[in-house]
Amino acid sequence: MGLQVRAEPGTSGEWDWFTWKHSDDGGKTWSEEKLVLQPTPDSMDHYSVCDPGVIYFGGWYYLGYTSTIVSTNGGINNNVFVARSRKPDGPYEKWNGNGWGGDPQPIVYYNEADASWGAGEPSFVELDGKLYIYYTWASDVGEYEYVSIADSTSENWPATMEFKGMAFKKTGDQFDVCYCEDVGLFLGVQTYNRFTTSSGIQLYESKDGIHFIKGEFIKKNIAQMCHNMGISKRSNGHIQLKDNLMLGYAFAPGVGNDFWGKWATRFVFINLEAYQGDLRKETKSDKNVLITDAFWPPVENPVPEGLTTLPHLVKVNAGSTYGELDVAWIDSNIKTHKIVEDADVAKISFSNYDTSLIKFDGKKIVALKEGKTEVTATYEGYSITFKVYVYPENFVFDQSFPAIESVTAVQPEITIYNGKANGAKHKPQVRGIVKFVDDTWGECYNDSTKKHADYPAMVPSEHYPVTYTSGDTGIVTVTKTGQLQAKGLGDAVITAQIGDDPKNSYTVTVHVVEPPAEFNWSEADYKW
Repeated sequence: MGLQVRAEPGTSGEWDWFTWKHSDDGGKTWSEEKLVLQPTPDSMDHYSVCDPGVIYFGGWYYLGYTSTIVSTNGGINNNVFVARSRKPDGPYEKWNGNGWGGDPQPIVYYNEADASWGAGEPSFVELDGKLYIYYTWASDVGEYEYVSIADSTSENWPATMEFKGMAFKKTGDQFDVCYCEDVGLFLGVQTYNRFTTSSGIQLYESKDGIHFIKGEFIKKNIAQMCHNMGISKRSNGHIQLKDNLMLGYAFAPGVGNDFWGKWATRFVFINLEAYQGDLRKETKSDKNVLITDAFWPPVENPVPEGLTTLPHLVKVNAGSTYGELDVAWIDSNIKTHKIVEDADVAKISFSNYDTSLIKFDGKKIVALKEGKTEVTATYEGYSITFKVYVYPENFVFDQSFPAIESVTAVQPEITIYNGKANGAKHKPQVRGIVKFVDDTWGECYNDSTKKHADYPAMVPSEHYPVTYTSGDTGIVTVTKTGQLQAKGLGDAVITAQIGDDPKNSYTVTVHVVEPPAEFNWSEADYKW
């Protein structure tokens, strides 16, 4: 069975959701799509689930994805998350930092310059009790492919992850990896010259799954303007040369801004051949192709593929009634259909909520007393979980500049290198999570809305300025925005305080260590 998961546009301010389809005939025909994963409201992934990477082992399907809490169309400051399910079409439960289910926490937290793209685009391979996790790391000092390894025999394997370093310095976009059993090598594919008329495939090889070197570059018969490439593989991320393999990638049917975001998906069958010796080089005659007939016409009779509520987070005061919740089904053309007819509204059911806090009158939400609850809405076999927050009577929520309730370190301990490591002199950023009295929250690091008026800072420095202090400037210094710079080996404590009140402060212990030895394999090392 073939499996395809892809990102689709969301609603209610959410950028991307995941849909799923499958093929039982090697990719020739496919099932209808089904919505399988959406962002969790008021959480670390509340804007999107994007860039899927899937693997199956130990009886679970794991779906890795990219997301952010930063509200910008460019999508910056991304982190890596993962969800799991017994079935490929769900339901999925997300890693919460200690186990599975509830509000998600990243398995990879991006902690460098906040205006950079960050971490994301995960790929997985399971081999001999180890899970290899590959992900993009794009910071202000460069773009890299990083590797972590976890214990795949542990149910809570994200808690066992160990960072192993840089696979290579990136020259393209999303990197997908598989393990070729015939030759005992890890094989990676990546789009090269993405979004150009000379785009193609860059192959990579690795003996240990950590350090990669470049293999062949191929552009013959590859679509121009391609990007975000992946390779089909067995459920655990393995392949054999005899397998009926496919490459999949997105592409645009033309050049320029008129085609941005108007992308199609292409699958091509490939043959892999293992050989020794010098790399075969492309020739000028090996040209890629412009594909202009990229889009199928809309489905004439679209069918439901998922459900949503507008909004996904409802806020209401105790003793009040929240108008009417909009419930809508999503069709196979990714169009939203609000459920308004009485006969259809009667088919909506609400379940799995705290009946002491709220009750439903049709689509109206009657708030009984203060508290928080999740609610599952179901219609025609499709479900979505949303949240309802009930505040005290007459309490003003979503205040302009609320008072701080608490502040804690996102990372209480940070290790940095005294020199260049993993491609550059990286400068992690000290950040705090601020919770306000109106139940809103955000990351705080002297981010100013004035610097980017198109999207507001979560905790604007104009109203919540942060002062950073290093306990030992001979070991580490800290900038006004919390970025660390190593000066010597040892440990030092960074104190961050918001405003003038000492209670709105936290500390982070910084360990400055020697950088790991540089590792460089040549093609001559790849004898098998």
